[in-house]
Amino acid sequence: MRPLILSALLFATFAVREAPAQLATGVDYNAATPAAPAGARNVIWQNDSNRPTVHASAYVTYPTLQIACPTGSDLSTAVNAMLAYVPTGQGGILDARACNANYTWNSATTINTPNTVILLPCGTLTVTQPFAVTYGIRNVAIHGCSYQGGSNASGTAGGTVWNWQGSGSAFIIGDPADNYDTGGFVITDMAITTPSAGAGAHAIDFHRVTEIDFERVYLIGNATTGQTGLTLDGTGNYSGGQFIGVHIASFGTAVTMTGTGAGAANASTFVRLHIDCPTSSGSPIAGTIGINLAYGDGNTFVGGDVESCDTMLALGAGAANNTFIGVRNENSNTQVTAATGSSYNLWETGGTMFTGRLTDSGTHNTFWDAFHRQFNNLNGDLWRGQSDATITNNVYTGIGLGHVRGKQDEYITDVPGSPGSYQNAWLWGPGDGTTGAQVWVLTDMLANVSRFGASQTTTGSRNDQSFMNSTGTAGVCINCSGGAGTGGFSVSGGGATPAAVWQTDGSGNTTQNGYQRFWASGAEVWRFSCATYATCGISAYTGGVGSPHIRMFGGTGTELDSESTYAVTVNNTSGSGTGGFIVYEGGSNSGVAAFTVTGAGATSQPGNSQIGSASGTGNLTIGNHLNQLATTDFAGHCTMTTTTCTVSFQHSWTSTPACTATVRGTSPFYAAVSVTTNVATVTANASNTATWNVICPGDPN
Repeated sequence: MRPLILSALLFATFAVREAPAQLATGVDYNAATPAAPAGARNVIWQNDSNRPTVHASAYVTYPTLQIACPTGSDLSTAVNAMLAYVPTGQGGILDARACNANYTWNSATTINTPNTVILLPCGTLTVTQPFAVTYGIRNVAIHGCSYQGGSNASGTAGGTVWNWQGSGSAFIIGDPADNYDTGGFVITDMAITTPSAGAGAHAIDFHRVTEIDFERVYLIGNATTGQTGLTLDGTGNYSGGQFIGVHIASFGTAVTMTGTGAGAANASTFVRLHIDCPTSSGSPIAGTIGINLAYGDGNTFVGGDVESCDTMLALGAGAANNTFIGVRNENSNTQVTAATGSSYNLWETGGTMFTGRLTDSGTHNTFWDAFHRQFNNLNGDLWRGQSDATITNNVYTGIGLGHVRGKQDEYITDVPGSPGSYQNAWLWGPGDGTTGAQVWVLTDMLANVSRFGASQTTTGSRNDQSFMNSTGTAGVCINCSGGAGTGGFSVSGGGATPAAVWQTDGSGNTTQNGYQRFWASGAEVWRFSCATYATCGISAYTGGVGSPHIRMFGGTGTELDSESTYAVTVNNTSGSGTGGFIVYEGGSNSGVAAFTVTGAGATSQPGNSQIGSASGTGNLTIGNHLNQLATTDFAGHCTMTTTTCTVSFQHSWTSTPACTATVRGTSPFYAAVSVTTNVATVTANASNTATWNVICPGDPN
């Protein structure tokens, strides 16, 4: 049967204008008419020049247009010609799979009919003009003939290979002006290659395309920095879908996800995405990027591999709420860089996040890997920083209702010796602070004692305390553990430039600035003040005003005072010693007692003593005998033989003393006394042999 007969048949089938097609060869057209399967539609054959068709039947389940393989090299002409015959209301399938050869594609192709499906042949198509899907055209599908365009003989050839030669984008899906949405695009089982394309060429671009199905596609670039493999631009709404089993190799940027605050590359799922960036001598080329997620929200990457990129993943200012689970990273100079503005992105991988290869300038981004392990509850948790800087973890409590909320950890332990029993042991962290003060505390829940903590005023003065407590009869101990430092203990005065005001070294030596105040019943009663070089003393404050009791003056004397009509006493308690009271001469004679009072009240004074003053005040009252310590120190005696006798004193007078001589006994003699140096001569009024007593007090007048 001639091709004209098939044209007539297709006209009846699709109710459109005639379209050229081919009959498959090797069909027995005289065979019995087969029954159409359920849901299939029989093809009604038409007569050619009034010649009836004999015993021929065929059926289809969807309007399908077989592409007539061209006699020349350009397949695009045949495909574009058939696009005009796809039914506008229901779409159709353009099947070019019979054209198993290498062709060129020299005409631009634009899909303007929804539900259009193109089945490409196994072969390399050398393409010089772009393939586009007009915005708003739904459910367009392009299917190659083999997994990622490869074959049994080659992973990159033998299947459907779209070899792009142009300078722009090989595939343009949707509205490049980002004004309109396009829904439902499918592309599967082919390779899109750009090694011979322009330096800035793109493999495939999506503009505001939703519900993308991108499966088993291999994108191969020119191994430099200028080309881009896959672009998702969601400006104005969003672009997104599912990307499964995709391999992207040798592009300067493998995946670009972009947009603005008014729309971005959102809500896509990538499963087993494999990216190989171009290398130079096995090392990443500067400027290459695996995934450039500049603007995108809610995208998920599961499994796969990104390797040998200058930057494996770049999270831009508009990257938020994106999740990466188990994405393998290998041999990239920078694994992840998160720009200012990126937020709430999560990276979890079984690989290693290497030191220095993570930069996070965003907020609330989380990066976990198996090397920096956590939550295994076996060998403990290990946290390692990725930046040589101070790291701040932010913990937000409350939900913005104006309440100061806390976050506490409560530790529950076994009860010793009671399997299956537990006890609340410790409580750690800040409690609620809504009432005005929030306390960060370590509470001993067994003793019901806050062991230590710090109070923070949530509003107002900011005059806050810190505290430390023990339990029971135990004390608070500092540097009490084995291996503790030997530097002692120090307290500083605070302020802008804190300086030590109280120190105790490892030997117990203490240094203190300022004075000590002693309180009882809520009031100061004593003050010990050595705050200046001039005076150091102890004062009583029972009356509210300081009354000195001991004052020591730097470089001069020392003073003892009592209060009111009370005396200064020595050894005036029952438990005091009985050795008396001794005053020493000091200086070079510091070992010589100058004045001694024994425990029995006897006094001793080797030096001179003055009673009273030149004004005439000051009486000396003696309660017992006046005795001289040494013989003839101020009194003596002599026995006369005629009318005179002499008494020699131990010391000489510098002025004539006032002397008196009396006779022992009842004889009525009297005598005069004269003194020369230290000898007193007694001269009686008559010759006698009596004993005369002589006393000579000094006379300074």
